[in-house]
Amino acid sequence: MTVDIDAAQFGNLLHAYGRSTDTPAHLAALAGADPDARRAALEHLWSAVIHQGTPWTATPPAAVVVAELLAGPLLTDAELRADLLGFLAAVAEAGWVYEDLDELAPPADFDFDSALAAALDSGDEEELYGDEIMANALYGRAVGGCRAAVPALLPAIMSALSDPETPVRAAAAHALAACRASLTDPDTGDRLDELAARAGSDERAALVLAMGELGLKPRAYLDDPHPGVRACAALAPGLAGDEVATAEILAALRDPAATDDWFTRRPPQLGRRIRFTLVAAAIDRIEDTARLLPAARAIAAIAHLHTVDHDWGPLLRAFFADYTGGSPTDIQTGYLAALIDNPDLWDPRHGNAGLVFRDAGLPYDRDTCRALIRAGE
Repeated sequence: MTVDIDAAQFGNLLHAYGRSTDTPAHLAALAGADPDARRAALEHLWSAVIHQGTPWTATPPAAVVVAELLAGPLLTDAELRADLLGFLAAVAEAGWVYEDLDELAPPADFDFDSALAAALDSGDEEELYGDEIMANALYGRAVGGCRAAVPALLPAIMSALSDPETPVRAAAAHALAACRASLTDPDTGDRLDELAARAGSDERAALVLAMGELGLKPRAYLDDPHPGVRACAALAPGLAGDEVATAEILAALRDPAATDDWFTRRPPQLGRRIRFTLVAAAIDRIEDTARLLPAARAIAAIAHLHTVDHDWGPLLRAFFADYTGGSPTDIQTGYLAALIDNPDLWDPRHGNAGLVFRDAGLPYDRDTCRALIRAGE
């Protein structure tokens, strides 16, 4: 089996670094025997074809070719299949980074295609982005193309749910949710439930997260024997008002270090430390900071400066959201004291940490904060 790649088509499309004339060769290399070429092809997809989540006009047709490769027998490496499913998930998500595409459309009397062809013929792609109308129209076409490509991606993704390798099936669940598959197939939830019933904890967590992302309420998994699966169920947006789900998130955060050992292979939806996602959900769902305090203190004990934007920093902003100076409340003091107890969180040269304290209305100085607490006492 071979996959037909229209090289001429890509010559008139753009990726993050200009014309996508190099993309066909990279796509072909994915099914080739050269491991270095495959690695270079993957890097090309992630750095050029969808650059930091931003789609380009070359993104949709490249994704369709990847889906065709995944549907065939040429990709024998399971890690490669999982990575490519992650790429398809990113493409599907890019189709919704801008909801109202009409806002990006050029005026009715503007001949976008002619202007685009002229710019490409001139050999200076940079001029495309200097004109707001052209830049918006290009972006709108890329986003709309990703959205329109989803039906062509879904068959390969659905097939990958039955892949013999666990990481591939987990990646397929993530991609399925990114495609918003429940909007087109009412049986999607039942299919994911069936898969979860015979899956190990790593894969089951990915399937449960996909259920939540699709708008389903995986409440039954709040009783799962595995703490990571329970937490992934609790993260479902549809369970945001569920007290059992909220209690599960708080229970997980009271031992935040343990969350790092939940899975042999983290679900693809959780690319960073799992506690970061749990912290964001807890802040979003719980207004009573007294209820958050035990978990927040546990996080403060293990946090580092490099996690400031993901765990202890957002919590500091939440605890001091209504602080206007003077003596902190007992609850605020409880959290601030936990931060003071951790020497790894204090470095006057660290700009992000200083910004978080400034936003909280506090001085980023350990001794000054300690004196503030003593004055309140």
